[in-house]
Amino acid sequence: MTESGWSGPIRLLEDAARMVTHSVTEVIPTEAQMHLLNAQRELLLAMALTIEHNSSRSVRAPRATKARTKKPAKRVSKVKIS
Repeated sequence: MTESGWSGPIRLLEDAARMVTHSVTEVIPTEAQMHLLNAQRELLLAMALTIEHNSSRSVRAPRATKARTKKPAKRVSKVKIS
């Protein structure tokens, strides 16, 4: 995905984070808020990389397999146990 393609989802998440921050500022400490925002950023980066990785793959036809002829298995002779 291109840089401009990510601006929409990132802007939405930033707006949502701002709305939550205003209502939760008294409840959640600032350090915890920063930790959660960093975790959110890392999760979005991982999702972006996964999407890019999977979208760059081309669909391939299955490989042709060689027709293998089975060789007859060797018979094991019986061993007498005294």
